[in-house]
Parts: sequence; C-alpha cells; structure tokens
Amino acid sequence: MLPISACIITLNEEDNIERCLSSLDFVNEIIVLDSGSKDRTESIAKQKGAKVVLRKFDDYVSQKNHVISLAVSPWILTLDADEELSPGLKEEIKNLFKNGEPEEDGFIIPRLTMYMGKWIRHGGWYPNYRARLFQKSKGKFVGGKVHEAVELSGKRKKLKHPVFHYSYENLFDHVSFINRYSELAATEKFGKGKRSGLFLALLEAGYKSFWMYFVRLGFLDGRRGLILAIMGFYYNFLKYAKVFEMTLAEKAKLKK
Repeated sequence: MLPISACIITLNEEDNIERCLSSLDFVNEIIVLDSGSKDRTESIAKQKGAKVVLRKFDDYVSQKNHVISLAVSPWILTLDADEELSPGLKEEIKNLFKNGEPEEDGFIIPRLTMYMGKWIRHGGWYPNYRARLFQKSKGKFVGGKVHEAVELSGKRKKLKHPVFHYSYENLFDHVSFINRYSELAATEKFGKGKRSGLFLALLEAGYKSFWMYFVRLGFLDGRRGLILAIMGFYYNFLKYAKVFEMTLAEKAKLKK
C-alpha cells in the first residue's frame, strides 16, 4: 500500500461511493467524512474498508480541510464521491511512488466528466485540472461557499490521466444542482457587496454560454454541448437574478 490517505466527503452517496472507493485499493488509508447520510453510504463505505467519521456540514472548505486533518499518511488524495480514478491514473500514481516518495510536493490532475452518457471534452469542462495528490503539509482547501480548491505550495507537476467524474443523474438533477449552487454563489456575492440588475444578469449569462459554446468549443460535444451552454446561461442568469432579488429586498428594507 502506498503512503497515501484518500479523503472523501459524503452525503447520501450510496449510488456513487462504492465505485469511488473501489478505485482506491492501493492506498494506505481511506477516510470518509459523512455529514448525516440517510441512505446506505456509511455501511457501503465501511464494507469497502474506509474509516467513516461523522461531522455536521458547515461549508465545503471546512469539511474538506477537516477530513484532511484526520489523515495519518504523509500524502493526501482528494476525491468527490461521484468520482473515481481512471485505470491509467491509478498506474500513473503507483509509478510516482515506485522508487520511494516523489520529489514533487503535489500533483495537478485532469478531470473528465460524463454527461448524458458521453464524456465531455470541451466547453471548459476538460481538462479542468485540479490539485488532487499532495503532501499533507503542503496543501489545504481555500475558497468561499462554492468553488473550493486546494492551495498548494512547493513544486508541482501535471499528471496525464484523468479522474473520471459522473456528474448529474439526469437533467432534473442538474437543474436542482444549479438552483442550490446559484443560491450559495449569490449569497456569497451579496455578502461581499456585489449588487446586480437584470441587465447584468443577462450580460453575464450570455457571456458564459458564448464562452462555453464558441470560445471553448462546446459545439464539438454535439447536442450535449449545446445543452451545457444553455445550462451555463441558466446558472449565471439565476445567480445574478438572485443577487438582484436580494438587492431589491435590501432597498425595500432601507425605505422602511
């Protein structure tokens, strides 16, 4: 086993967690930090040999940093429950440790996402590099309510093979995700002093869909690329429209 602790946070992930953990059969330790699953997530994780710890969810950054703090290995590998290591990535990581621990402090790994039964390679969805494997002393999660990422110090290197990401179960799931995350993003922006009108909402949404479909060649993903560009429009419009709604509420309150 390699001196790596795999760290995963979960909430009701019984449909994903077994696939995720099965790809981690070469690491020294697997820690699953669960925030109160009501399904079989915990029992499946334990069956796969993971250490399961319960913690009430506050935000993604705190949750992911907490699970890292529980690790005993000098190296950390972070995954989401709806991800797995590709076979090529597993071999690539094993080769890094073939002659002892690598000299780098961390590794940036691409992510390849499955959407409506097809791998998406354009529209800004790939390669979507993220710091995933790093020395425990060299990395930590930073960010706001959304878009958390590992801040990595020291020497880093890009790996070739991807993490496989199984994103949304269907369009209903995608729309539900957009509603949740647009609320978090809008609340964060409003708290930082951002204010918005409907024109800005339309402008931001239009730019996002244009960027995804034309600049980042989303059209090469066919009909799915078009759907994703429209979803990008919807997410950004909803985010700024919610800031607009908060702005109106603030003005009404000030008038009282």
